Amino acid sequence: MNHFADGGLRGALADLIGSFRNRLDVVEIDAAGIRIFEVRIDEIGTPYYTRRASAKWSTLTSSGDEVFDAVLRVAGDLISADEGDPVVVACSADGPEQEAALRALRERRPAAPVVEASGVKVGDLLAEVIAGTPLRHAYDLVVARERADGRLELAGRPLFASGAKPGEDAHVTVTCTDTGGLLLAISAWSGPLQPSGLVSVDHAPLSPGRHLLRAVLERPGVVRFPEIPGLRPDTRAWADVVAALPARLRSAPRPAHLVCAIETSGTAKEFEARSHWAGYVIDLLAERVPDPQQLQVSVVGYGTHVFGTRHADRSRPTLAAWSASTAQARAALESLRPTEPTYPNAAQLEDVLAEVRKRLLPEPGGTRAALLTIGARPPHPPPGSALDRVPPCPWRYHWLDLLRELEQRHGLRSAAICDSPPATRSSPWHRLGSAALFQVDAVNAEELAIRLGLVTPSAGALSLPFVSQNEDLGGRQ
Repeated sequence: MNHFADGGLRGALADLIGSFRNRLDVVEIDAAGIRIFEVRIDEIGTPYYTRRASAKWSTLTSSGDEVFDAVLRVAGDLISADEGDPVVVACSADGPEQEAALRALRERRPAAPVVEASGVKVGDLLAEVIAGTPLRHAYDLVVARERADGRLELAGRPLFASGAKPGEDAHVTVTCTDTGGLLLAISAWSGPLQPSGLVSVDHAPLSPGRHLLRAVLERPGVVRFPEIPGLRPDTRAWADVVAALPARLRSAPRPAHLVCAIETSGTAKEFEARSHWAGYVIDLLAERVPDPQQLQVSVVGYGTHVFGTRHADRSRPTLAAWSASTAQARAALESLRPTEPTYPNAAQLEDVLAEVRKRLLPEPGGTRAALLTIGARPPHPPPGSALDRVPPCPWRYHWLDLLRELEQRHGLRSAAICDSPPATRSSPWHRLGSAALFQVDAVNAEELAIRLGLVTPSAGALSLPFVSQNEDLGGRQ
């Protein structure tokens, strides 16, 4: 027997566990019996061990077999015959059973070293040595990287290089884009953009924005983020996480101009309900389009014409704000007041369209033009017609011709919110609400803004850290 101290066995196991290719067999022989351990590595290079057999000397000989024959039979079943798979025998006692076992093991693997391990439990020692083994594969943080075309793809941000030792730490800056936090997925990467296997996936309850995180390599297969309170394992299937990733995080912004036309005629309660939705849509756009250069808002209040007097009707819509910011539009909206209806069956909508035609200029850069009309009364019929005996507009405006012209010249999209549902499909409200038509008590503002082309649909929650196309990954890509 070769005699080594415990440090010799520990060192021998550390060297072998850090370098073996397929498997390592470790045989423990002591006064009580024999135990065989097998060490392997998983798909991400993390070593682990299992106890394959354990038997007392009395058990081995209970069937009448000699210790030599019994151990040779067990070794033939459990110990690799491939010389490329190392075998270590740790022996801590002398005696006829131990000698017979050693002879059987030498017959199976003649070159296997025998190491004295007095007072050492091999299972405990294996756990300690494995916990202190340097990494075989590099560990990366899985991120969603934005390509030049705006699409997202998986990539790795380096954390620990191959050979890193337990106890080392690394610092990484991440960007969280979801209010629900993000996933910190650690992977051993075998090739570009495709993780070979996940080391761990934890949910971090971080707020949106940039965060500097400290990662600690506790042992192979275990990475901690000790400074993140509330970190917990995420149990979702990785395929589900990847499937839920949006194709893009954001769309290239396009400038937009929204004209809000609010009928002021009616009761204070009716006017308040209409103004509420105009303000809600403006606030939604302020949140979704934070760049003031990308959004203009106009606010127009309109009432009803006056008929049956000796004087011509000179009333016009109230231009509260034009091409204003969301804050200015909000203030302009609050400046409007309800008015008494002077005619019950129609309102100045055609006058609003004429005012928009006069002021809405062709703008470069593909500006999206949108009209949101909120009211109760339809526009006046075209000149020369008397629909349900409703008189035409005193200014002889043709609302449908004006709307078509705005659509053709400016690509205008129009949506409407009505106090009550239109009586027929031929109602002008269906044409004014061609992009979206809602009742005042059942409005989906998000859908309305999307249908007007003012915002893009939410691409989906990005659960992984985000890396822009200009950001350096610092290594593997």
